[in-house]
Amino acid sequence: MASEELVTEQFQFFGLDVHKEVISKCVSLCEELNIDAESFIEQWMAFSLNHLNGAAPNLDNLDIFVRKEFSKRSANRFNATAKENGQVGTGTSLTVYGAPASVQSDNEVLSNYMATTPKRVKVEIESAPNQTNDLCPATYSPTVGSAKYASRTNVGAVVHSFGDEKLLQSIAEPCGPDDILNLKITQVPNDEGETYTKAMFGFELLHEKASTFDNNIRYLSQCIMKKCGITDVTSVKCKTQAEVSVAGRIECDADARLNPKSVVLQGTWDQSLSQAVPVDLDNVKQYSLFPGQTVVMRGVNTRGDTFVAHEVFCDASPPMADHKTDIMNTLNGKLSLVIAAGPYTTSDNMAYEPLKDLVTYITAHRPHLVIMTGPFLDSEHTKVKDNTMAETFKSFFDKLIDNLGELSSTSPYTKIYIVASNKDAFHVNIYPTPAYPSRRKHTNIHFVPDPCTLNINGIVIGVTSTDILMHISQEEISSGMGGDKLSRLASHILMQQSYYPLWPPAQGMAVDAALWTAHAQMSCTPHILVLPSNFRYFVKDVNGCVVVNPEHLSKGTGGGTFARLLIASDNEDKKISAQIVRI
Repeated sequence: MASEELVTEQFQFFGLDVHKEVISKCVSLCEELNIDAESFIEQWMAFSLNHLNGAAPNLDNLDIFVRKEFSKRSANRFNATAKENGQVGTGTSLTVYGAPASVQSDNEVLSNYMATTPKRVKVEIESAPNQTNDLCPATYSPTVGSAKYASRTNVGAVVHSFGDEKLLQSIAEPCGPDDILNLKITQVPNDEGETYTKAMFGFELLHEKASTFDNNIRYLSQCIMKKCGITDVTSVKCKTQAEVSVAGRIECDADARLNPKSVVLQGTWDQSLSQAVPVDLDNVKQYSLFPGQTVVMRGVNTRGDTFVAHEVFCDASPPMADHKTDIMNTLNGKLSLVIAAGPYTTSDNMAYEPLKDLVTYITAHRPHLVIMTGPFLDSEHTKVKDNTMAETFKSFFDKLIDNLGELSSTSPYTKIYIVASNKDAFHVNIYPTPAYPSRRKHTNIHFVPDPCTLNINGIVIGVTSTDILMHISQEEISSGMGGDKLSRLASHILMQQSYYPLWPPAQGMAVDAALWTAHAQMSCTPHILVLPSNFRYFVKDVNGCVVVNPEHLSKGTGGGTFARLLIASDNEDKKISAQIVRI
């Protein structure tokens, strides 16, 4: 129940000193609209900032506020009630409060609260459309679009193409009624199931954490040994002049960037009592190493204090997913897919113009599936760090989701999968990152964690919103590898069976070891692997897996890129084509 004291307190929270008659008017409106004081004043602040340049409330602009913000919802509620009762509304002023026509004659006194100078009302109403943006948060200053983004000249340009030429010819065609597919989309489970536990993040016991990594080293080393035909390994500290094989995890001997002279190999508890030994790489013809990588080495350790490596093996990649396993749900037709990565607004404003243009593209082309990775509200955005938003981060995210949910009417067969990000200001800063919590229920929108693996009628797609390519590149050392560096970086993820094989993690990454074991591993090599990165966009075939880096939908104050894919599959083969497109 609203009271003058509570309303006064709420206005003072926003730094406003309001006259007593205005306070009384607000209490009266709260009772008539059946809304609590806190919600009423929050909506007033958003309205004032968007339409009145942050003006304090008075009797006149409160009337305008009620008309614009509450008339539509009340009219809809009244019309629904009238239809049920066989009545038709009269359309008088009290309709804004949802009052029945039979009651309005006894309450015409309320029309006094709605009286304003007609000219002034007209000015306010006409100016509102120019200032309103459904994707803009309420802020303490007007939201202005990016001039650089608005002046871009390469909208819709295809900057990169990959795959089957026939498919590429039809990849830009919108899906029609004849292209509807019966999609069965599931999240590939792991040993711990599909959901995250409710345990508090980061509360790890050291011995449990050590055991987690030791089990991972042992499992991956066995996979590597099987691929390389190695049957036995010894302790990393074993003194021997004969060539032996050892297994362990790459580490750095100092709190600094890895270099060829600082490589250390930590063995498993079973073989080496978790001891570590420095590694001499001078005799290795080619290698590519980074901290946290599990490897098997062949070489000698004559004195027990340094392992002189001759060969390094690191390929533990799992077998490719079989798209023919579920015969009853085999993809029958061409699957149209759009992939976009956040941030979704330019760095100089919160207008979310790139996201609006992406929604326009989806509406026009009606793809079967859209995968969107966070962040949606980047915690590093200047407007977020400056605390200039006049609503909570979570409420604004829900508003974005509501706008995406409206695609169900314009593109009813499009399914949207939203991948969480630990960089979002409203979400937990932990990796792996649980799916976004949202009270908004839209049948076309699904929230999944970071990372996640999706099975779409036998086509397996792995997705992460974390820039693991950049993180590995900042720590990797290599020699004699040649070839394409980006393909090599992507191959590390496949060969280590993990969406985040780097340890220790990059600065700013809070990795929970238990969650990492349960939710960041790959049970199979996916057909498509989505790795958004600050590296330049690319689509590459890496060991049979199509790796897609759509880059970001916005770059600085300008527009970015997104990816569109077309997949054709049958019982015998699958074909994938892709393009990178300017937003």
